[in-house]
Amino acid sequence: MGTLETAALPRELAIVEMITDLDAVARYAALTADYNPIHLDPVFAAKTAFGRPIVHGTLGLNLVIEAIERTFGGVPEKLALDTRFIRPLPVGSSIRAGGVLRDDAAGTYDIFVETMAGERAVEGTCTVLPAAEHSNKGRDA
Repeated sequence: MGTLETAALPRELAIVEMITDLDAVARYAALTADYNPIHLDPVFAAKTAFGRPIVHGTLGLNLVIEAIERTFGGVPEKLALDTRFIRPLPVGSSIRAGGVLRDDAAGTYDIFVETMAGERAVEGTCTVLPAAEHSNKGRDA
């Protein structure tokens, strides 16, 4: 697990980008054992309200985790996510994920997954344990 080494938290999380082509979505389906045809079968998906295959919502959310890992050098020991899935993304979308520090004292970031045009697919917050609290962990034990 990663640790927070300094008292000041970064103002922004690293931006992580990807193209959600059919190959990436198929690999994610295999990784998660989620073979729902809404993600993988263009004929099936064409008959749905979406009209075409959509990206797994959690695939985008995993980009947020990657942004956190890149920013802190690993996943902080104390991490809380509160997210909302706003809209589906069609397979083939170019997307990015990241976050902006909202509250330094609480360690809270506003996080997002969006298209390159800025259309949000996921929004929410991420809270990490502030460094001062983290560095005191276990001293009184």
